Amino acid sequence: MEDLLACPICGIFLQEPYIRCFECHNPSRSFCLQCFSKGKEYENHKNNHSYTVVRNNFTLLDPDWTASEELKLLNAIADRGMGNWSEISKDVGTKNKVECEEHYFKYYINQPTPPLPEIESQEMEDEICQPTPVNCTTFSQDPPRPVVGSILYQDMAGYMPARGDFAYEHDDFAEMDIKDLAFEEDDPLWNELQMGVLDIYQSRLKERARRKLLIKNYGLLNNKKNVDDWNRYLPLGPAVLDHVKPLMHLFTAENFYKFMEGLLWEHKAKQRIELLQECRVAGITRLQSIPTFLKLKKRREENKKSKSALDEVLSQIKDERTCQQFLNRQVLKEGMASDSGPGRRSAPPLNIATLPDFEKLNPKERELCSNLRILPTSFLQYKATLLHEYGKLGCLRLANARKIIKIDVNKTRHIYDLLLEQGLITK
Repeated sequence: MEDLLACPICGIFLQEPYIRCFECHNPSRSFCLQCFSKGKEYENHKNNHSYTVVRNNFTLLDPDWTASEELKLLNAIADRGMGNWSEISKDVGTKNKVECEEHYFKYYINQPTPPLPEIESQEMEDEICQPTPVNCTTFSQDPPRPVVGSILYQDMAGYMPARGDFAYEHDDFAEMDIKDLAFEEDDPLWNELQMGVLDIYQSRLKERARRKLLIKNYGLLNNKKNVDDWNRYLPLGPAVLDHVKPLMHLFTAENFYKFMEGLLWEHKAKQRIELLQECRVAGITRLQSIPTFLKLKKRREENKKSKSALDEVLSQIKDERTCQQFLNRQVLKEGMASDSGPGRRSAPPLNIATLPDFEKLNPKERELCSNLRILPTSFLQYKATLLHEYGKLGCLRLANARKIIKIDVNKTRHIYDLLLEQGLITK
């Protein structure tokens, strides 16, 4: 739009009146009055070129409306939205909301006049798209209305987004203490006591509102997301995390995560410095040699462990009784390891017929959830996550699917294969 043009010399946004070069034949060669009055030049524009003064104070469609007001009206409708005439009139400045509404519908909708194009009714009908339902839960991590009783409903603490409220409030029975309040005209001491009870109730309401605000500001509704976010900072260790948790309410949500990212970066930097110092002491002078050094270090540690076990055997080989006890222990350990290995029985299929969201699954998905012991609600979340990632990338590999869904890799592979088989994704 012309009112968003900037002077190429000083950079300020142009306001009427301003100067446009007639010889450059380029709308961007428009200059503010200050730069023009000083004779400044810009690239191929010279100060002796012919020019025009740009003003939008002429009438265009209505004798009472200038072109400048028309532009303000259209920009305000684009910014504020159709129907918000009170705010639109404030942006126009010189017209009230009734005048703005009547003028727009008269000249732009009901009776468009040149240079506005006239749209044939048949062409308009052909261009109109039929309304289609939108599944807002497909790509949303927090569906607006989780099914009552579902796992997600429980994770969100009974939150009801349509009301912005919870099924069970903090201090849920606070109202029980004031339901029988009564005031006596002849007993001021009793009335004072009742007012004290109301003050206490008011403070309890404030605490309830404060907790709701904390939940909103810190995004605490999605329990799984919060656990995943917190797991990111586990490398800091419990000594740091246990001291940081009590300080959370002193930060805003954004500042707290910035603070945690700073601690995590500091931790990684210290680890990197310690590794470089260890390598330098070992005589390593090139970064390319560090992976080889770490690999050899790991091998030395494994050899040291096996050597210590061998030393234990050699130290006890002279004592026949002690040696026999040691060998029995080793046999017992190997037997326990083999019992807990491949011979372990697999879990029976899960009965999911009575679980929430069972009716949303097709027969193959039901069979998969039953065999893998996956809840239908969780399966739908995994499926929506993978389809969302596929929609962004246009393809989805098994390795990427395993990174996105933090569950057993074998279960992820079965879900991935099912989506491939159904043609919902491609490699």
